[in-house]
Amino acid sequence: MTMLEIEGLEVLEPTAQWRLAEVQLLNWGTFDGLHRVPIARKGQLITGSSGSGKSSLLDGIAAVLTPDGLLQFNAAAQGAGGGRGDRSIVSYVRGAWSKTADEEQDRVVSRFLRPGTVVSGVLLRYHDGADAVVALARLMFLKGTSTDKGDLRDAYLLEQGELDLERLRGFVTSGANGIDTRALQRAHPKAVLTTSGKHAKFYARLQSVLGIGGDNALQLLHRTQSAKNLGSLDHLFRTFMLDRPATFAIADNAVQQFGELDAAHRHVVDLRRQRDALMVMRELGDRYDDASARATAAGELRDLVRQFEARERLRLARQERAAAEIAAQQASAALAVAREADEAAADDHRLTQQALDRAGGADLVQLDVRIRDVEREAGQRRARLERLARQLADVGIERVPGTEEQFAGLRALAEDELRQPPAKLDMEHPAVQRLARSTERRRRIDDELRALRDSRSNVDARRLGVRSRLAEHLGVPERAVPFAGELLEVLPGERRWTGAIERVLRPLATTLLVRAEHLAAARRWIDAESLGTRLVFEVVEADVPSPRSLASDASLVRKVVVASGNFHDWLAHRLSEQYDIACVETADELDRFARAVTIRGQVKRSATRYEKDDTHAVDDPTRWLLGSSEARLEALLAQRVDADAEAKEAHREVEQLQADVELSTRRRQQLSQLVTESWEQYDASSAAARVAQLERQRLVLTSASGDLKRAAAAEQEARVAATAARAAADEALAAARAAVRELEGLAGAISEAERSIAADGRGELAPEPVEQLEARFREVRRRMTLAELPAAAREVEGRLGRERERAIGERDLAAQDFAAAATSFKEKWTVASADLVARVDDRAGFRALLETIEANDLPSQEQSFRRLLRAKSSDVVGFLRKELLDAPKEVRERIAPVNESLGRSQFDRDRFLRIRVKLTRGDVVQRFMQELARIAEGSWDDEDAASAERRFEVLAQLMARLGSSEPADRKWRELCLDTRLHVSFLAEVVDRAGLVLETYDSGASLSGGQQQKLVVFCLAAALRYQLTQEGSERPRYGTVILDEAFDKADSSYTRMAMDIFVEFGFHMVLATPLKLLQTLEPYIGGVAVVQNPTQRQSTVDQLGFERSR
Repeated sequence: MTMLEIEGLEVLEPTAQWRLAEVQLLNWGTFDGLHRVPIARKGQLITGSSGSGKSSLLDGIAAVLTPDGLLQFNAAAQGAGGGRGDRSIVSYVRGAWSKTADEEQDRVVSRFLRPGTVVSGVLLRYHDGADAVVALARLMFLKGTSTDKGDLRDAYLLEQGELDLERLRGFVTSGANGIDTRALQRAHPKAVLTTSGKHAKFYARLQSVLGIGGDNALQLLHRTQSAKNLGSLDHLFRTFMLDRPATFAIADNAVQQFGELDAAHRHVVDLRRQRDALMVMRELGDRYDDASARATAAGELRDLVRQFEARERLRLARQERAAAEIAAQQASAALAVAREADEAAADDHRLTQQALDRAGGADLVQLDVRIRDVEREAGQRRARLERLARQLADVGIERVPGTEEQFAGLRALAEDELRQPPAKLDMEHPAVQRLARSTERRRRIDDELRALRDSRSNVDARRLGVRSRLAEHLGVPERAVPFAGELLEVLPGERRWTGAIERVLRPLATTLLVRAEHLAAARRWIDAESLGTRLVFEVVEADVPSPRSLASDASLVRKVVVASGNFHDWLAHRLSEQYDIACVETADELDRFARAVTIRGQVKRSATRYEKDDTHAVDDPTRWLLGSSEARLEALLAQRVDADAEAKEAHREVEQLQADVELSTRRRQQLSQLVTESWEQYDASSAAARVAQLERQRLVLTSASGDLKRAAAAEQEARVAATAARAAADEALAAARAAVRELEGLAGAISEAERSIAADGRGELAPEPVEQLEARFREVRRRMTLAELPAAAREVEGRLGRERERAIGERDLAAQDFAAAATSFKEKWTVASADLVARVDDRAGFRALLETIEANDLPSQEQSFRRLLRAKSSDVVGFLRKELLDAPKEVRERIAPVNESLGRSQFDRDRFLRIRVKLTRGDVVQRFMQELARIAEGSWDDEDAASAERRFEVLAQLMARLGSSEPADRKWRELCLDTRLHVSFLAEVVDRAGLVLETYDSGASLSGGQQQKLVVFCLAAALRYQLTQEGSERPRYGTVILDEAFDKADSSYTRMAMDIFVEFGFHMVLATPLKLLQTLEPYIGGVAVVQNPTQRQSTVDQLGFERSR
């Protein structure tokens, strides 16, 4: 059943309704010359083959009826959401009919029917079904060969009466403006005439006369022209009923305004970076001051050691002199006692000696003398034999001769060995060679470690020395003339490629970079000096081209980072230009790239040249030159441990060899001495036998007389006592003399100390350094004596000297680090540090700059930034969020009049249609709304810098995505900002009482026919709402144009749609294939056939079904 078949409904042609009656085209598109196309009042079908010009005719109607700002040509072919394509006012005026290649300009250009000065126009004549006529015309003029819309002159004319393009073209001349608007106004004094692109008056009068509700109605009519094959309510309302929301403009404005906030944030970040850099420099300055103070204090204390030592020596000497005086007195008294005892013992011995003589002891005395002599000889022989045994054992001879025969055998052995050549150390022995190599390796490593610690650079010491001398000559810090390798670093995630990258970049790494302003002076100095090494240097210009695009993602350039600063752009360009070399895992992959390097260091330089330099291992960090020296330092330290172990092991072997040689030498010396000696020197046994024999003779002598025996015993006892007394007296004498010498020495020490103190002229030393030196001396010796004082003083002096040297080293290192940091600071912030010098001497200036930033600049800028962040968050972001939140309400308000219009027409018998808006924000939109809330809401009163940063970070990320041109971000932007996508539309079928009987979700759960009917019904209702004046049931303006209407639809859908439009009182003008003529015949009164047989010029033929008025 169609709408026309619903019982009780009678479709009558409304009277006094403006309907399009005629279209006139003058030089429009492929319609060359003047063409008149009558439009049947019942309805008009415009048909023809594809490309014949049907859409061009309808676009001509739109060019008059639709303001340029809303105009979209050939929209049906573009699709509802498409762009404007390649059609424009100018292309229609010129008559673009095809495209061709311009070989000279290497581009595709349009071919025009009218390439010269041209007059174009479109006229629409409307009739109200009674006697009233309204004519709308647009005249256009384009001079010369211009295709610039800015050169197009046009005039709009609205006449409540007849107009004709043939007459109107007479008001267009070839003058400057082309259109004689004054003459045109005089010829039509009551007409509305607008020119110069200002046509608001024309459209206001058009809407008033034709009964069109406003620009929204014009836009809906224009959109309906391309509304073919509507699929759902969502598509209808989103595309044809709702305007592009203001959220896009608000977001664009937010992105633009964010620039001010971003600049404020960048300024704050820049000040923070300055502060952080200056804080490092302040710490370095503090280290410098602390080290300087420690060096000065240690130096001053060291200079006082000699004076302190003299005063301590005086104190200790006086202290010890008192004890020595007592000891001297005691020694003198002991000497007197010892001498008395000695004299008494001597007297006793003389008396016993006399008694022995009287008892006949002369022979006994002689015998005793002989015994003592033989015993002494026996002892000497035993000592010599024991010494010989030790000497022989020391040279490897364990068997000691005990008889003359054994001694003779040993001499024979010695003579045999002495005939052999003497042993010496073999300098070609492997151990000796290993020791030499390991010692040299250790020395070389130590040199590299020393250079590395001093310079913190991986470049070799000779080149660093040249750089240091050059920098001194130029009067700049060494950092101002860096080696390229010092500015390059392999990314942490790409460290396994370091060896291969080092192979490729080694020539660049050792290249010295000299800025252009230093070139002349550097070149002269380098030419005049003998450098002692090979030096390559390159000039770095201020103006450097941008880096080239890289050939592949595997490029070596992507695996390194260039340090920021004055040389960054030059190095980045040089890397992209000369070192865009692919990194591949295996040699087989080298074929994939023009230039490449394997992870094991094989380099492909060209299609035919390969190189692999394994002079050193590819993974040997000690050969690496790029970036930080930490890896190289660790590797060198590890190699130092290995070299030390190797040297120690080789040294042990060489020591053993040397010991063997020394043992052989000593053995020869011992054996050489042995062959010159006789056994008699060592024959202790015969001497012992002689002593025994003499002892037996003495026993026989003393046994013969008892008196002699007693006298001999008494004499021997007295002799022992006298000997002991003599020894005690000698000892007492030595002690007394030592005490005297001690006193004399102390007296000399006191005199010398007093002279030294008097000579230095310092008098009493200050208490503080004295206390410090006393503590220092106690660290060396807890209890000090005069004898220990000099050694302790030298130890303290040495310790203070070493402390001073360490402090000076720390001071110099801090000064070097400060200069490097200051140089970097001045390079980054030239203006802020214009009056400062990049040396530690100006640390007070940098400290003052830091204090200014901390006290004033940074707090002020942070406050300004937070204030601006608060304003932007509240105003711009808050406004955007409010617009998004209010959008569903505004959509409902926009749909309300449509529902009112729907309520005036039955959708089915006693059934009406009502549209309900449903909020359907997805997860992406919800997160977007939450982020906006995080920015715009919350308390600002207690917000600190960290909170502001977090808020700004969220805002910055949002603004970056909103302003991004990346396809994914553009899609996200559309999804978040297009509030039409945040709602869907439900169709509710209600009865006359408003009770909901059925609900359809945007056409879901409906058959194809039902769905199409529902959508077209809503479109027609929307049109009726826009075109019907208050209090009227029928639209005052009736013509609805559909381009490519129903071209893919079946006859049922076509009839259903036409029934709805007719029932709602609309006059249909359809551009569609001729195959639908039978289906559309009941709804139309005329057919216009458009043809373009030459593909250049279109024609129109009429097949009339009704007589035109």
